[in-house]
Amino acid sequence: MPNEKSSDATSSISASQEKTSESPYNVLPVKEKADSTLMSESPVNPYNIDDYLFRDDCLYIDLRSPDSFYKEGHIAGFTNIPFYGYLAGFPGNKASLFEMKKSEGKYLGDAGTFFENYEESVQIISELFPKNKKIIAISTAGVESCYFLNLLLQLGYNGENLYNAGSFTNGMGKDIAYRSYKKARFLVKGIELSDTKIEYSFKGLTKK
Repeated sequence: MPNEKSSDATSSISASQEKTSESPYNVLPVKEKADSTLMSESPVNPYNIDDYLFRDDCLYIDLRSPDSFYKEGHIAGFTNIPFYGYLAGFPGNKASLFEMKKSEGKYLGDAGTFFENYEESVQIISELFPKNKKIIAISTAGVESCYFLNLLLQLGYNGENLYNAGSFTNGMGKDIAYRSYKKARFLVKGIELSDTKIEYSFKGLTKK
């Protein structure tokens, strides 16, 4: 679990301070393809995500590295849980809860390509991301958020409740990055945390 050693950063804005008639009470749009994890097919994206923030029925997850989360900035109300180095890793990388491995007929990162590194891996995911919540994920360019939602699909989550909000840092094609969107209302600007070290430890977990 993360261990933050000294930080003066404020990672989010209080929902009670930011609630407006426009943002937290809008009904989340229904996905046309329930199990799609592609940002291009998500009705929640950098252009409209401000309208769906600070909802009690949602989890807002930023999957970038802690360094990127703080230095590049982030969206108010999002929690940083890194995909690489904590949730999952590439083939041969055991320093994460899951290892991605190629499976016949599937691309790396698809549902069905995640394998537990620890006996407790699935339990930790279920505790971090309760199934009774809608989950809105964002990442550097929308790729890690796609993989993350595929992991949740593999573990039996309802695809209707999983939204890939796309890119925070790097836009792709017509898909803009949130930090580049001039009308972004809840952008928390980046800061340098030279005196902060964030580490993740799997000590105490049971290796498979």
